[in-house]
Amino acid sequence: MKILHTGDLHLDSAFCGGGETNAAIRRERQRAVLKKIFDLATAESCDAVFIAGDLFDTSFVTPETRSLCLSLFEGFGKPVVVAPGNHDPFVDGSFWKSELPENVYVFSSSELQYFDFPELSLTVGGYAFTSSALPRSPLEGQTPKAREGEKYLMLCAHCDLDMPTSRYAPVMSSDIVKLGFDYAALGHVHNPTTEGNIRYCGFAEGRSFDERGEGGVLMISDESGALSVQRRVISERRYVLCEVNADGMTAAEEIESAIEREIEKNTGEGLTHLRLELCGVVPEGALPDLGSIESRERSGVASLEITDSTLCLPDGAYLEKDTTLRGEFYRSLRAGLCSDDPTERRLSLRALRIGLAAIDGKSFTEGGSI
Repeated sequence: MKILHTGDLHLDSAFCGGGETNAAIRRERQRAVLKKIFDLATAESCDAVFIAGDLFDTSFVTPETRSLCLSLFEGFGKPVVVAPGNHDPFVDGSFWKSELPENVYVFSSSELQYFDFPELSLTVGGYAFTSSALPRSPLEGQTPKAREGEKYLMLCAHCDLDMPTSRYAPVMSSDIVKLGFDYAALGHVHNPTTEGNIRYCGFAEGRSFDERGEGGVLMISDESGALSVQRRVISERRYVLCEVNADGMTAAEEIESAIEREIEKNTGEGLTHLRLELCGVVPEGALPDLGSIESRERSGVASLEITDSTLCLPDGAYLEKDTTLRGEFYRSLRAGLCSDDPTERRLSLRALRIGLAAIDGKSFTEGGSI
């Protein structure tokens, strides 16, 4: 037996930031990711696909997405088990209440339900969000299901695991264990779980810098009578956030070279959306033209953003004569900066860096941005 576990694709996301043409392209890209998932399920001869909620971003589903989903579900031919989430709840007018292929099994109640698949020796439990919130756990107070010959009992659910005050199905892992589930295919948290049999699949492909790194799905297999779980990376695009520390660099060329090295390190075969944060203390006038660096065409980089979080720290002779608030602040710390006590000198320099950053409208610590 082999099952593909996915969720949180948020198809038909608005993508408001880049204009309607860009948004349409990105929504088409989302549909391509879904097709890739079902192509993988077919190629791997999966016996079922679990969708653990939030397949769609809202209850509105575009005709293009609706048509693709119906085609992929029907074309797969084997069970597709769906637990509607808080973004795509089981409500009147939703996709999940429309006519679906016979192989699609959708949980329709906020109470725990079960689907039996005797041919797979499998029973799958789950529930549906029937509104945008579910402030209780559908598993709480339930009794274990009597086994009727099935080898595996699994859960497919959208929830906030071990978060008792959550408004989004606060399921406790202890209840999952108590009810005897051999595997829990969870959705809602977009970071994948890396071990155990209670797993969030995570995002399939990132949509923003909130979903960083490589996206994928989970593959659950029955090997020699025991379950194994493997993550399969499927994303072609990824979002990466990293720092370039310019401490000790005194020339624009040196800083630019450090930026280019970091860019090169973070490109690959796919397309990378890269956001670099330039931090550290640099002399005034040492920064290169960051806009020019951003605008260069590079293979493997879908977009590049460089944030300047550096602190330009002029030398003491300049600050001594500075008639602005910067100079006054420096002179107020001069005694500590010249102290015989190394600790006082270090603390005074730290205060100077943070204070000058605040005057410049930045946040700064010795290691970079706060």
